[in-house]
Amino acid sequence: MNTERISRIKEIVSQSMREDGWTPMSTIGLKLIAQGIDVKEDGFVKLKPFFESLSDHFIISIDEQSRLPLVKCSYMTATTSVPNIKKNSKCKKGEIMHLTQWANINQMSAIETLKNMALPERWTYSVEDKNYPNPILAKYLKWTFVKLMKDDKILYSNDYASFNTGLVDKFYKPIYAVFDKNKFNKQPWHFLDFCVAGSSTVAARKLTDNFSHLPERASYIQNYDDVIYDTSLPVDVNWEHIILENIDRMPTELLRQVCFGSFEVLDQSQIRDNDNSSYYDELRNFLESNPMRLSIISSMMGMAVETAKHRVAWNYKTAIPVYYPKDDSVHLILPLALNINEPEEISIALVMTKTPSGRYRAVTIFTLDMAYSNARLVTKPSSDWLIAESINSL
Repeated sequence: MNTERISRIKEIVSQSMREDGWTPMSTIGLKLIAQGIDVKEDGFVKLKPFFESLSDHFIISIDEQSRLPLVKCSYMTATTSVPNIKKNSKCKKGEIMHLTQWANINQMSAIETLKNMALPERWTYSVEDKNYPNPILAKYLKWTFVKLMKDDKILYSNDYASFNTGLVDKFYKPIYAVFDKNKFNKQPWHFLDFCVAGSSTVAARKLTDNFSHLPERASYIQNYDDVIYDTSLPVDVNWEHIILENIDRMPTELLRQVCFGSFEVLDQSQIRDNDNSSYYDELRNFLESNPMRLSIISSMMGMAVETAKHRVAWNYKTAIPVYYPKDDSVHLILPLALNINEPEEISIALVMTKTPSGRYRAVTIFTLDMAYSNARLVTKPSSDWLIAESINSL
């Protein structure tokens, strides 16, 4: 398999990586297909044997709770030379460097420390998972680091490195992450602690002793006109493409209503990795072969967009800016209410981008937990529809 294809697969795996460094295989099957990578063309029916055949590039494991397969990228041992880190601080084009690859860090413990230090806010969805605590904060730290790495905003001095978390303490002082050189593990850096400048902790002293200028926070918005939705502009949406490519994100109840009597739509909890890919392939093929049913979904989503636009005209905060790591840019999301029985209930979010010609184009759809975590990177959402404690995350 050529290097370019391997790199594309690694990028897809990295984009769905959990805070522990592992990616559930069930989350990447459709993303591979969307990028033109079909494992069947390589002679594989399932993802697990496909990744096992690429053992030089990927590591396979099994999740202790769900018993489903996990995958992570294997990386060459990183250099611990500070000059080299400075020179290569930016990732190569198309590659993503994650915090757990860059530093030896106990993420669960670090995230709990950061939560307790930061200005209080909710970092979980409606149901708290003891096996995955503070998922919003975990994703926030993960993608904030990626953005800082891309923008070369991680600072290095002597034997230390630091970055601005973008969060503040109760006195609104910035919280920094401080690292020293890693002498024992393959990652070049070792996490010391979070701190605010001027405090009496060891990390704070290392920060101010070694950095004359403190790290800047991640910057997402370049033009504020782009994050205020203009309801007068036309909207271009290829509904068929949006629906079929993101069939795993579509509301289950909507699919059941449209497919009633002809296709059994399963709950997310019923789907297992062994039949995940084939199930969604069957559902996608069913809708493609039944254009009237696909048209019904498209019409409902189109009406939902018009309702969302009226809602934006009433309250501009309805359209929320989100950071989209896939193309390293900020888009706007609109709420789509698609539950016939609960017309006030928001089902998914439509991701919109403004084109150079002055129109809006739909990019993709987000589940509500995806929408919140991507919005939180830019700023804490202040809306009447995207509320962490009201979101169910499976």
